[in-house]
This record gives sequence, structure tokens and C-alpha cells, in this order.
Amino acid sequence: MKLENKKKQILKRLCNIFEKKIKESENVNKLENFDSIIILKIISLAKTNYKKNIDGEKISNCKKISDIIDLII
Repeated sequence: MKLENKKKQILKRLCNIFEKKIKESENVNKLENFDSIIILKIISLAKTNYKKNIDGEKISNCKKISDIIDLII
């Protein structure tokens, strides 16, 4: 799968997790529901769908949605 398609697929899945339409450029700390539950869902998404083990602290340190996508890829 091409990188751009993979990014779009991850973004779509993140939209499901955040339960709203989000953009790659969006600031994470402006999202009202960015909490520990969301972080656990992102960890699960990365592990289940992309065979990646991501630390929750790395996710919480992300500034933008694109940073989270880059962690998962």
C-alpha cells in the first residue's frame, strides 16, 4: 500500500476513534476528548492493524494528528 493511502486509512480510523472529522494538521490538545481512553484506543489500533507497539507517553507528546499518524506508520 502506498504511503499516502496508508495515511488516509489511518486518518479515517482516527476519525472513528475521536468520533469526529479531523484533519492531519489539527492540533491534538484542541480536541476536547483527547484523554487516556483515546490514547488506549490509538495504541490498540496501532498494535492490531499495523503491528506497531506505541508507548502512550509518545502519543500524549504528539502536537498534531499528523504526528500520531507518523508514529503508527
